Amino acid sequence: MVEAVTAQEMQRFDRYTMEEIGVPALVLMERAAMATIEVLAAGTFDLANVLVIAGLGNNGGDGVAIARMLIQKGVNVDLLILGDENRATANTATQLKIARGYGIHTQNRVRDFRNYTVIVDALFGIGLSKPVPSKLGDIIKRVNAANIPVVSVDVPSGLHVTTGEILGSAIRATATVTFAYPKQGLLQNEGLKRAGNIYVKDIGIYSPEELAEFKQEESEN
Repeated sequence: MVEAVTAQEMQRFDRYTMEEIGVPALVLMERAAMATIEVLAAGTFDLANVLVIAGLGNNGGDGVAIARMLIQKGVNVDLLILGDENRATANTATQLKIARGYGIHTQNRVRDFRNYTVIVDALFGIGLSKPVPSKLGDIIKRVNAANIPVVSVDVPSGLHVTTGEILGSAIRATATVTFAYPKQGLLQNEGLKRAGNIYVKDIGIYSPEELAEFKQEESEN
């Protein structure tokens, strides 16, 4: 059984799930979004006015899917996209296209984060390994200063997934919904202070070793 994993291990499991098992990345994004919404809708958070902050990487794609699904459920959501959309990953660009196909609008700035009842942080995911750019770091600081509940998707943005160190600036989350396995950085150093309540959600990503055990058990049944 896999316990807490590093960024490198999680990236290997992601690739294995997509390339060897054949689960499309967009399917994993949809599952990640639904898993995050389960936590958001469980009753702890006030969904009267939600802000989703999405970056350009695949973590941002999760955020776009979360915003779309919440809006389709009748929740009041603003979707803040940070960065040049022309630099978005292919899957995040697809999520943006889907969202706009449903008539969902995006914005590129927020005047006052205190206007929201909860913020979904989908700015940076497990791939972040260098300091957060200063402009985005300033936004992270503004979010923290607003003192609004924050739910981070997979990892608080700006936190090193493996070491738990802050990469310039990092979100202070109320809760972190992380996928497949706990990440080592959530359980040590600044991760202990920044992750809040940690929810580990199964979205169909497994290590090759754990999947082999599962297959063995199934063959014996």
